[in-house]
Amino acid sequence: MKFSKSNLYKRLFITYTIVILSVVSILCIYFLSKTSEEIKRNNLYINDKILQDVNETLEYNSSTSRRIMNMLYEDEFRLNDVIKYLNSDLVDYIKGKLDYYSASDKLYYNGIESFVKSSFQLNNFLKSISFISYSRNEISVFNRKGEIKTFPFNSNELLDKEDIEYAIYNKNEVSISNEIRDAASLKPEGMLMTTYDIGIISDVIKKYKDTNSEVLILNKEGMILYDSENKYDYEYYPHFDKLKVGRHEVLLEDNYYVDMLPDNNGLISIVRIKVSNATKVPLLFKISAFLVSLFLFIIAECVLYIKFKNLSSRMDFLVLAMEKVEKGDIDVHIPLSNDRDEITFIADNFNKMCEKLNDHIRKSYLAELRQREAEIVALQNQINPHFLYNTLESIRMKAICNGDKEVGKMLYSLAFLFRSQVKGDLIVSIDQEIKYCNKYLELFKFRYDEKFKFKIECEEDLYDKGIVKFTLQPLIENYFVHGIRLERDDNELKIYIYKHLEDIVVEVIDNGRGIPKEKLDDINRRIRECDHSGKSIGMLNVHERIKIKYGEPYGLTVTSEENKGTNMILKFPLREVE
Repeated sequence: MKFSKSNLYKRLFITYTIVILSVVSILCIYFLSKTSEEIKRNNLYINDKILQDVNETLEYNSSTSRRIMNMLYEDEFRLNDVIKYLNSDLVDYIKGKLDYYSASDKLYYNGIESFVKSSFQLNNFLKSISFISYSRNEISVFNRKGEIKTFPFNSNELLDKEDIEYAIYNKNEVSISNEIRDAASLKPEGMLMTTYDIGIISDVIKKYKDTNSEVLILNKEGMILYDSENKYDYEYYPHFDKLKVGRHEVLLEDNYYVDMLPDNNGLISIVRIKVSNATKVPLLFKISAFLVSLFLFIIAECVLYIKFKNLSSRMDFLVLAMEKVEKGDIDVHIPLSNDRDEITFIADNFNKMCEKLNDHIRKSYLAELRQREAEIVALQNQINPHFLYNTLESIRMKAICNGDKEVGKMLYSLAFLFRSQVKGDLIVSIDQEIKYCNKYLELFKFRYDEKFKFKIECEEDLYDKGIVKFTLQPLIENYFVHGIRLERDDNELKIYIYKHLEDIVVEVIDNGRGIPKEKLDDINRRIRECDHSGKSIGMLNVHERIKIKYGEPYGLTVTSEENKGTNMILKFPLREVE
């Protein structure tokens, strides 16, 4: 089949150009979209923080008023002085104050002036403290400079108020009033009014630089007390009926994200930001994203052109190689070019695949030969124990005939051990393993006579459970090779087999030489890492066999104390004999 190399190149180039342009455009749009979402998330987070800070400031003002009232009622003399100030004209009050001061040995008069001074220290937003006298229909205003101004005041409307605490609002300020009562008779004597400058909230907003958020503070009737942008005077907020507590998107003069939170005194904090401002990506950022996208597109096109130009020059050779395979010449080795591209990668991996296939065939053939050799060796290894067992049995019978029963007993134990080795089972019952250990230990009992004794204890319901064959013998042998002290007559080896949860635990305990700490640490490390270097190969083999058969949680651990003995603990799952 003939084809045009140039047409193929053009079609591929145009196709990939469209793909690259689409991908770059989508990435640019996606990046700008995610950036817009992140800017929106950040602006709404700032909105929430501003709202919390403003509301905390207003709540702080309210709590300040309560603290001031508490200060007043905590000091009886101070309360009486304030009531005296409310019910007396200024001349009588000053005369009474001087009389008390002259009769008292105190250097400080804890009266209304002291109370006002202490109150101003509680809150920097506190603008003035006013005392309203019911009896004199006057209001005395104390400012932060210590100045006092007195004005006539109609207190009848205040007497009609049901709430003990309520707020009076003006532009950029809020006043919280509390009734003053005689502590003994509870008779209302007047009002204490604390006025706060909420215009200082501008300082709170300044903490958040470059924010497009607007802050409004309304009273519960919807009158604007504070406007960070100065768009409104002290007037009714025209969109008051559209507001609700929490965050919501609402159409005001424009689409806005609005956060609203009322406080305990009827003040409503509003932080709003235009939807367009909340999601607006800076123009410089858009230009940068476009230029980066354009640069990536040009680079991709240049690389694509070079690669396809090179591809077109190599196409004829590839087609010729394919035609050879089509004609049945499968013994084709594709030569590799200097261009490390996809075609070179495919050709290189095809050649490697052929090499690996030949190598695999050769290795499989050799592995089969080794397997057959191993089977022959295994048969021979089985023949040797059979021969030794039969020979030992003949010698034992001869010894018994000659009257040497002790030698006969030793030969019987040894023959039993050889016969156990001939059996090919991987898993045996614990009862069989104990019998094997008993015969093995009896041989050492003959050898060391009265210098050593042993004891094997096993829970009754574990005798028929499974254990890996020849698990305990290497641990016993380790004691006779490294642990027994022949200069003593109290050598003892104890084996305990018991159930723990769903596992079987075997403890091999001796009172031998023990193991020095450094050597013990090395042995446990080699057991953990399956390191076959050095000694203690028997213990390591036991651990590996258990671990291979049952998995990670199981195996051997060794504890020891020098000159006191060793405890080898073996753990494996409780299972029936397979």
